[in-house]
Amino acid sequence: MSIKVVLADDHPIVLLGIRMAFESEQDLEICGEAADSTELVELIEKTSPDVLICDFYMPGGKYGDGLTLIAHLRRKYPEAKLIILTMMANPLLLESILETGGNGILLKSGRQDEVVNAVRTVVAGGTYIDATVRKILDEARLSHLTSRGEIAQTELSRKELEVLRLFVEGNTVSGIAEMLHRSVKTISHQKIAAQKKLGISNDRELYEYALRHGLL
Repeated sequence: MSIKVVLADDHPIVLLGIRMAFESEQDLEICGEAADSTELVELIEKTSPDVLICDFYMPGGKYGDGLTLIAHLRRKYPEAKLIILTMMANPLLLESILETGGNGILLKSGRQDEVVNAVRTVVAGGTYIDATVRKILDEARLSHLTSRGEIAQTELSRKELEVLRLFVEGNTVSGIAEMLHRSVKTISHQKIAAQKKLGISNDRELYEYALRHGLL
């Protein structure tokens, strides 16, 4: 019995790489490719795949991208396994992908054949984390240990982090509000609260923070 996979990425070269990795795998069937969240959801409805391989940053679709899209997919298609592709190295963002419902994370800079191992792992019920991602998460956890050996409280909430990510990618506060189905007042408050926690006073400093911490 074949494993049905849907691919979602707006970079054709990424899709090509995954197709090439699957060529010698007789039981892995790519049943559709999407360039945004609108096409992705349409494909899921048509094909009922076992696994979704989805780019984290994929703007322009009806259902958004990032954590918003992951949450939507988990609510609507809980049986499908979800592997997220990303180039981001921010540990809070990577942790949030897993907490929101990702079954696997792959860095786009990783080995091409790793996607096959990831699919087989998540189908078997496991969680697949790219070796580089695991190192980033482990180092972040160690750096946030308290004197009692407990994980310190993360400063930013997932919602605040997502608002910052969308803002530094060029979206306006009103555009983010529409995307996330929140009020403009709420988005503005979350952006201000996040900046205050980080000690950031203006948008220039925010962009510098985003570059340093893998939000872009």
